[in-house]
Amino acid sequence: MAADQLRVEAALTAHYLRSDGPFGAGTLSYIDASTAQLRKALGIAQDEDPLRLLAGACGGHAAMNDALVYGVVPFKPAPGLPGFLRYLVMTCAIVATADSNDITREFGENLARVFGTQSPFNNRSALPGLWHRLANWCNEAHAAGLPIRKVTLPPPGTGKHLGITNAIAFPSWRDLRRLRQLLDRRAEHRSIDGPADAARLLCPIVENDVSFSPAIRRASAEYQQLYLKKASLLGLHRFWMALTGLLKEHRSPPSERGLVPRLELTFGATLDDAELRCVVTDRKGNSEQLGVLEGFPDQVLAQAPEWAIAKSGNHASEALVLAIERGCIPFVEARFGVWQTALLQPPDPVRCLLLLSKQNRDVARHWGVDAEPVGENWLLTAPIPARDCRSLYQYMGLGIGTPGPTSAAIALVGGHRSGSGYLGRESLLPHIGILGPGVLTVRPAEDDGSRCELNRETASLFSMVAPTPLKGAYKFRLDEDIIPATEPLAIERSVTFFPDALEHARLGDIDETTWYSHEEAGVHSASRSPLLTDVIDEHRVIDSERSARFQDLMEAIYAGGRTGWSEQDLVLTMRAVLGEDGPSVWDVLRGLMECGWLRTTSNLRWRARRWWLTPPSLVVVRNASGVAGLLLVGSASANIRRRFQETARAAGCTVTERPGPSEYTASMQLATGRGLREMARELGWSVDERRICVPAAAPHCWSQEHVDESRHKRVAKWNWKAGGFRNPDIPQTGLVSLERFRRERGDRDDLYVVVGADPNRYVTTSRASAISEAHRRARIAMFSWDGSRLFRNSADGHLVEPLAKLAMLSACRSPGPAWLDGRWTYVYETTSDCVTLIRTVFGHGFVQQTSTLEPTASRLSAESIGWLRNRNLFRAENLTLPTAGQR
Repeated sequence: MAADQLRVEAALTAHYLRSDGPFGAGTLSYIDASTAQLRKALGIAQDEDPLRLLAGACGGHAAMNDALVYGVVPFKPAPGLPGFLRYLVMTCAIVATADSNDITREFGENLARVFGTQSPFNNRSALPGLWHRLANWCNEAHAAGLPIRKVTLPPPGTGKHLGITNAIAFPSWRDLRRLRQLLDRRAEHRSIDGPADAARLLCPIVENDVSFSPAIRRASAEYQQLYLKKASLLGLHRFWMALTGLLKEHRSPPSERGLVPRLELTFGATLDDAELRCVVTDRKGNSEQLGVLEGFPDQVLAQAPEWAIAKSGNHASEALVLAIERGCIPFVEARFGVWQTALLQPPDPVRCLLLLSKQNRDVARHWGVDAEPVGENWLLTAPIPARDCRSLYQYMGLGIGTPGPTSAAIALVGGHRSGSGYLGRESLLPHIGILGPGVLTVRPAEDDGSRCELNRETASLFSMVAPTPLKGAYKFRLDEDIIPATEPLAIERSVTFFPDALEHARLGDIDETTWYSHEEAGVHSASRSPLLTDVIDEHRVIDSERSARFQDLMEAIYAGGRTGWSEQDLVLTMRAVLGEDGPSVWDVLRGLMECGWLRTTSNLRWRARRWWLTPPSLVVVRNASGVAGLLLVGSASANIRRRFQETARAAGCTVTERPGPSEYTASMQLATGRGLREMARELGWSVDERRICVPAAAPHCWSQEHVDESRHKRVAKWNWKAGGFRNPDIPQTGLVSLERFRRERGDRDDLYVVVGADPNRYVTTSRASAISEAHRRARIAMFSWDGSRLFRNSADGHLVEPLAKLAMLSACRSPGPAWLDGRWTYVYETTSDCVTLIRTVFGHGFVQQTSTLEPTASRLSAESIGWLRNRNLFRAENLTLPTAGQR
């Protein structure tokens, strides 16, 4: 019995008192205890009697009498519960349902009827005191920071002891009966589908009908004024809350499930990198698990009408199908890098994109924007400014949409999710959007939370500014105090932030029927001496604003990559976090791949790539004297690196941080000491002792690809002077040419064709392989070697993956972009032995020597190696790759 009472008390508290409940965070000044609201609060079916359940939770006739006469409740409540709310709600329910008794409307008689007793509960002297106790409990809990609404008791109405109950119970039974009559009378009233419809259709009638009580007429007048002032929290107003339960009683079941199809569009570095998918959502915008139609635009738009009708019905799909048939589909930005169809004009002006059929190519000229082909039949415009939003929709003859539901009054825009919350680093914080003219505030739920401020970017969008990473729960509150002398409407939303990405328990599997990995060069095991790092130098871990942004990016990539990243989303995220003043995002991305952080795959059916996290693992590396170390490789977020360090310290090992050539490269972590075996066992990650695997001499290292560029369009040609791909119409210089081809339909990877200095044409889908082969044939040095670093001469290109990973392991440092001689280039910190292997594969001219020192001059002498062995010192610069290993 006590458990049932506690459950009901908790349910009523969550429904009526909590600031994140259905009544919002505004001050409580009324209680809607109608039958519909009680069913919703208690979570019971439509055919169950909430008053009977409430009577049982009150403990029966005697307990209810004790509460009304003496203010005594039967047990001590749990923390966070007042303990007597169910008795007060019961009194309000009796007032709200008085018309259910045709014989008498008297309070005591109706209360006795619910409890099945003859006693009329004539003594109610403790009831006013219970109301004041509730107000004190709520106000104290609110002041203490708990998510409880403040309470303001209304002036007592009629009745010495029932005055507060009569005044706070809204709506009254008379108003409920009259509203039911209005809904029964006209079908258009029963079809009201939102707060805006209620303001237009019902408020004028209620306000001018003297059969309604003054309380609901005042509420109706307030509600209509709020609607005219474009309030976004109409769904919290007492008039709408009173109406919703009645509408549910009168509304017939819908013929369809209320699902709506929409298109979602992402595009990467250029407009022709577009990806399109069709999804089905419910009325709140949540995606339904009914599958996704995705692919290149021609394919999706050809199949979308039939697919959408099958998933959501003819009526729900009508607008989307018509837009596709007309060949003019508008998109608005839903979140960073993702655009979705908006087939009605948004309430507030926003930027738009248009997907146009090629017959409508002239439409883009009306707003002075370019349109690029994204397939054989479709064009995509550049973003159209928000100032032209209205004229754009008027041109297309589309209507105006209504503001979203109350649940979207506070919307988080952008940001990076991790677990049940968001990453709290400043460069990764979401923006906060509001729909109406309210005032937005934020505060930490705990007293020790970091300070956070809101900066207004536009009328409806705020950015978050925090001097330190946010940690824990933060409460966003939106108040709309539009009409003087009335209680403001308010809503709160609690959001949890994490300073670092939460570690994934398991990474998503790669569907090999859809995604495949391309081998940039074939390899074989080399029977040779272990590689020895040549150069002993000291690198400090760089701590700067740019390095902090890069660390933020690593956390964002890890947090959002459990099931992989589309290349478009990943590149857009990188540009947003790193800014525009850094190196090419493609070089940054390549560095993360070559150090083992990410793995790339291509789609088997259309032109798309996806990037996947790799689980953390340990690589055994050894120095010349045989002393071992464990190198952490894989997608190592801050929490994973912290676990690696703590486990190493507990095992008596030392961890060395191995930064790359710039702030835009991942730092490697190396553990050394006598407890490596215990450390590896405790971490439970795979341990790998890798052999030296190198490609055969080019061109024998290139894999045979059955590809043909005849059905592709040439889109770029390699410019030897600029060191990158440029306009395809530039004149040919030199004997070797490198061209890039793209299939207009977007259903194949780009092709790269190398011609010249060899009777065989080399055609491949690998950019790195094509650029390397072009430099080999042309005998133009692609890299320079200064004795410790291998840096790129051209503006584009990288070592093929097997050699890049070999270079990384030989120095235990990540490759990546670096600022050298006034420009960004790409750098591998590696050994002279590794450079020798690279020259063996591509020829001696592939790497030019820039240092006056001979490569062997900086190697460790026998005396130095003996000194290190004698002192039992371990330097990562002396690490070697083992010739044989085990897993």
